[in-house]
Amino acid sequence: MPREPINYAPYHVKVDGFSQAVRIKAEGTLLFISGTLTKRSPVTGQVAWYGEPAIVEAEGDVEAQTRNIMESIKGILAEAGGTLDDVVRIVVYLTDMDTYPAMHKVRQEYFGDEPPASTCVEVSRLFDDRRLIEIEATALIPSTSS
Repeated sequence: MPREPINYAPYHVKVDGFSQAVRIKAEGTLLFISGTLTKRSPVTGQVAWYGEPAIVEAEGDVEAQTRNIMESIKGILAEAGGTLDDVVRIVVYLTDMDTYPAMHKVRQEYFGDEPPASTCVEVSRLFDDRRLIEIEATALIPSTSS
């Protein structure tokens, strides 16, 4: 589904990989993707819950964690019949705003020159202290004609 970025020049100059707003004209299904973190694998073979031993993929590497999260979001979208092109808004939570450039570089690889509307905030911590980033997304998956 085509996103139409809207950037109001008097507000501020256009920034690569950032849209102030996104207009979508379509019928379809709204999909709200919960905050997604980098994968966490149990050490014991059981489902790992907070506080239990687990291996966090890409520990200490926000670029790799971002890529891991974007691949998970891509998979969730595919499961729902959509693609990254259907994402109209994302919210990014970073534990250190100094890592924004690394996250932004990866985000641009996935969304290109016409990204969804987005917000990025720094938070004091996430579900697991080894996780550096969390991303939630909203998508509008177009209706398919039969």
